[in-house]
Amino acid sequence: MDVRDLRNHLILSTGGGPLRETAEPAPREEAEFDQGTFGAAIRRLRTERGWTLRDLSERSKISQSALSRVETGQITLSFDRAHALARALDADFSQFLMQMGGDGAVADIAPAHASGWRSVTRAGEGHAVSQTNAEYRYLCTDFLYRKMVTGIATITAMSQDEHGPFVTHPGEEFIYVLDGAIVVATEYYAPLTLNQGDSIQFDSTTRHAIYSDGDRPARVLFTVTDPRWD
Repeated sequence: MDVRDLRNHLILSTGGGPLRETAEPAPREEAEFDQGTFGAAIRRLRTERGWTLRDLSERSKISQSALSRVETGQITLSFDRAHALARALDADFSQFLMQMGGDGAVADIAPAHASGWRSVTRAGEGHAVSQTNAEYRYLCTDFLYRKMVTGIATITAMSQDEHGPFVTHPGEEFIYVLDGAIVVATEYYAPLTLNQGDSIQFDSTTRHAIYSDGDRPARVLFTVTDPRWD
């Protein structure tokens, strides 16, 4: 998941809902994600700490060249790298992403104990995000403060090489194979093949990679722990 998409549905989605017993705020205009503003915010947080790019690279395990390109607005970050960067900067993840708007404004955070809510996604709807190794459709995104992130992914990577490096993120992950077959590779176990109808739940702090097994993409239902509540 690209950080711009995560940021946008954190800060721009509903603009309301039964989160607290106060007057609803006036609707806010949707602001487009700006890579230059994102990079400037990263650079500001780094310089406030008196760190060099090398310091931040060592703490986040992201290369200096990639960080330099982020800070100059040439590229953004994946979901996993954004979370690693937030941790390295000792910044709250949700506020870290939400302050990337053009005016630096941060939306109010709902209490973690918010209750009585629901979220619905109709057939064929959802929040689509494209990455090099998969196509994601995130479900039930209109309520921002849920503790799980759920969606359907079409796994387009056909090998570990096509997937790229292992990824890791806080919490747990659940995967159910809807169609085709996938391989779940981790640093601790031999690659595991899952076929249609199979499922797996695992500690997602374990470095892992998921790719299709065969000559066509596979489709999976997935749920991951939202890192804002770890």
